[in-house]
Amino acid sequence: MLTLIHDELVTKKNWLNDEELLEMTAIAESTPGPIAINLATYLGYKKRGWLGSIFATLGVVIPTFAIMFAVALLLSNLMQFEAVQYAFMGIKCGVVFLIVRTAFVLAKGLKGDIVGIIVFIIVAILMTAFTLFAVNFSAIYFILIGGLIGIIFYALLRNKKGESNK
Repeated sequence: MLTLIHDELVTKKNWLNDEELLEMTAIAESTPGPIAINLATYLGYKKRGWLGSIFATLGVVIPTFAIMFAVALLLSNLMQFEAVQYAFMGIKCGVVFLIVRTAFVLAKGLKGDIVGIIVFIIVAILMTAFTLFAVNFSAIYFILIGGLIGIIFYALLRNKKGESNK
């Protein structure tokens, strides 16, 4: 989803730059609900206020609901076929590629501060290891831990700047 969102909002329409999308993604991921809906709501609000957020949200929810409803009706009958099962295995590989591509695109938008880069690398390694070894650790904990680290470093840097101004 992020790859498509990036291509549409940053590359084609120039509504956002990479840094803004990265910030919006962080906010959207830390709030409950699908990222596409959260991003649409946030972008709609940014562009047109409350009315924009309502219509942007509806613009994402209604077509998605209709498509998923139709797919659910058809898929239950189609999953009995071996070819359809293999097709879904291939789709999973494509999804992995899209996720990795999006991660690289968003990583390019990171600011060059050492703390952000270190946190990003640590979280990426831990998430990969936890996935490979089937460790049950929610991504929400990564968000909370990353936020806590950010607050701590912000406080330390602010304190350090305050001391240097004395």
